[in-house]
Amino acid sequence: MEKKKGKISFGETIKRLFIPSGPKKSALEEEALQTPMKTVLKHFFKSKLGIIGLVGFVAIFLFSFVGSFITRDMELNYLELTVANVRPGTNYLSYPSSLKGRGGDIKKIVSGSSFSIALMNDGSLNIWGTECNTAMPGVSELVMKIPEEVRDAKIVEIKAGGIHVLAVDDKGKFYGWGYHGSDQTKLPMNSSWGPKIKSGNLRVRELFASQQWSAILAEDNNFYIWGNASSTDSFIVPSEAKGRIVKAATADNNIALLLDDGTVRVIGDQGTEFVTKFPKELGDGSVNIVDIASTNRNVLALDDRGELHVWGSLQYDQNNIPAIDGKVKELVGNYKDLAVLTEEGRVYVWGANDLHQTDIPAELQNVKVKDIYGDFSKFYAIGEDGSIHAWGNKGYLFGSDQYGRDIFTRIIHGGRISLTVGAIAVLISTVIALLIGMSAGFYGGWVDMFLMRFTDIVMSIPFMPIAITLSAVIGNSMSAMNKLYMVMVILGVLSWPGLARLTRAQILLEREKDFVLAARSLGIKQKNIITRHILPNIFNLVIVNVTLGYASSLLTEAALSFLGYGVAEPTPSWGNMLQTAQQTTVIQYYWWRWFIPAIFVVLAALSFNLIGDALREAMDPKANDR
Repeated sequence: MEKKKGKISFGETIKRLFIPSGPKKSALEEEALQTPMKTVLKHFFKSKLGIIGLVGFVAIFLFSFVGSFITRDMELNYLELTVANVRPGTNYLSYPSSLKGRGGDIKKIVSGSSFSIALMNDGSLNIWGTECNTAMPGVSELVMKIPEEVRDAKIVEIKAGGIHVLAVDDKGKFYGWGYHGSDQTKLPMNSSWGPKIKSGNLRVRELFASQQWSAILAEDNNFYIWGNASSTDSFIVPSEAKGRIVKAATADNNIALLLDDGTVRVIGDQGTEFVTKFPKELGDGSVNIVDIASTNRNVLALDDRGELHVWGSLQYDQNNIPAIDGKVKELVGNYKDLAVLTEEGRVYVWGANDLHQTDIPAELQNVKVKDIYGDFSKFYAIGEDGSIHAWGNKGYLFGSDQYGRDIFTRIIHGGRISLTVGAIAVLISTVIALLIGMSAGFYGGWVDMFLMRFTDIVMSIPFMPIAITLSAVIGNSMSAMNKLYMVMVILGVLSWPGLARLTRAQILLEREKDFVLAARSLGIKQKNIITRHILPNIFNLVIVNVTLGYASSLLTEAALSFLGYGVAEPTPSWGNMLQTAQQTTVIQYYWWRWFIPAIFVVLAALSFNLIGDALREAMDPKANDR
């Protein structure tokens, strides 16, 4: 029997109500009600750009806040000028795979600020690490690019300064490359000894190099030094030491000389602890010294009885010699650390550990070490089985700044500061804007007139000049942290007028609606009407503007700090890390010091703007169709 057209049975009605047919949903599902917040979230997550912004925000938040917790031991006043302005790289200790197991073929390993060079027994060189800096015409050459004439020669002696290298071949020819701002890579031909070394009439026994000067211990047992005049003028070898020097241990401002009679002389800056704490018995012949090594501020000496003597600065506990089991065979001085190798093949290291110099690899416990080399916070140990073990400064992921500080760590902590400053500033400005905007819109009359004229006055004040003036006048007498709090307040107090006017406009619309009139007729207090009935209806709009305002506050803080009126050094922020971009030299040669912080500022601001724009569209999805 055919069903009449247009009529639906009771069973079909129930089926259509509760059981979806094909891709269509049931009538109840189609009519399901959603809260406004669920609707907004639904539309927000349909926006690809909004999701990208949210992911970016979460990533930056975790990077800055979780990262700062992990690296919470960062010292704000830390500096290490030996690794200043080093390019990004974490391969300082990554020697070539071709050297693996070939420790027996290595004659010597020398290290600079960010690189190391192995001199092989056959006179060839292997270099690894990261370029110290970009070659600046007239001042420096690339260190990692070994000159062809050096590669073609048979090198017998080599030494690395912080950012330059010296070498001598089997024919006595001298080579130098890298930083040469003080002519430390070239023999001084105006001296009495420079032409002799160049001609081969005076052979080189050992090379020495610091950041600003170079030196030679020649076969005539004399020590010759040249380079930065302000450093080398104080390096005067005593007359009784001339022609008797068998070994030297060098620092930036002092040099310890071991003479052929086992006594020690110290030259250089007479005001340092190198000199003032020098043990007299090491200079009068009471003790016969057979070996010496030094850090930048301490000296370690070994006498013929196997006893160690140390003197100098107390800063890194370098004077506290650990308990050593066995007879000392070799001494090594790193920039901040001292090390010894015993005849049993055991290594002992003590001193600073800011770059993990004293963290001896666990595998060395099972290896008999034949030789140990170290300088500029890097150590290498060669096992009798030919194995090579390296520890110390591995490098800097984002490079280092002008003070040798790790930019990666400062980016993390700077992000926490910048994001917090922006958040507090937005919170302050939002509270002020809501109080003024809602009061003006709801009460109207003279209240509206007074508050809006006050808002107009604040809006007419040029923001940046006032912020700079307040920061400069008030902040000069404050500590770094108090100035940080002050920057938050300044940003918040001066950035509320826009949101206040927008809030007032929305309140004017909402206060005439029926639900407000009904609340008034029921005798509900005005403050409750504002906070419980009107505010929830404009809260979505406030959230959108707060999100966009957050990005604006972040950029403003960066601008203030960039100009030197925001967060003060040494406390890091992305803005004050950009300060050095005001120097053309930094822009041209040290791109990582300004480009990386700038990228984080841009990404953070972009993420917040994408979130705000997506929220705006989610709250008014029909706006895109118009």
